[in-house]
Amino acid sequence: MDRRPFPFRFALACGLAALAGAAHADVFRCTSATGAVTYQEVPCAADQAVRLVDVPERYPAANLAERDRLFQREAALDRRLEAERERESRETIARLSRPVPAEAQSPEPQAVLFVPAQLRPSRRPARIHLHLRPPFFRGG
Repeated sequence: MDRRPFPFRFALACGLAALAGAAHADVFRCTSATGAVTYQEVPCAADQAVRLVDVPERYPAANLAERDRLFQREAALDRRLEAERERESRETIARLSRPVPAEAQSPEPQAVLFVPAQLRPSRRPARIHLHLRPPFFRGG
């Protein structure tokens, strides 16, 4: 059993974790003879074209003022869209709640009848086929 004190092991683990985060791995871009491209952490085979890819370890800090400005702009747009939806809803409710004028009401209910296309009358003139026998035909 390990007799080292707990704080020493904890400090060692934290130090190794910090070093692991700062480690930079090389990324190889390998192109085969057929043109296939792969990205890998190990060097390419001898028959492949090799290019080392530079991957940044750190990125610039976010522009907090610009981020806040965009959030405010998006919030204002959301408020405008919500107000427009509310206005359209009120207009629809007002339009549907108006009484229908008496002349627009029909006294009897109307029915809708579905007629299949095969049974509907054609809009084209009917073709008339006359089967006349030629004058030289004398059959029965």
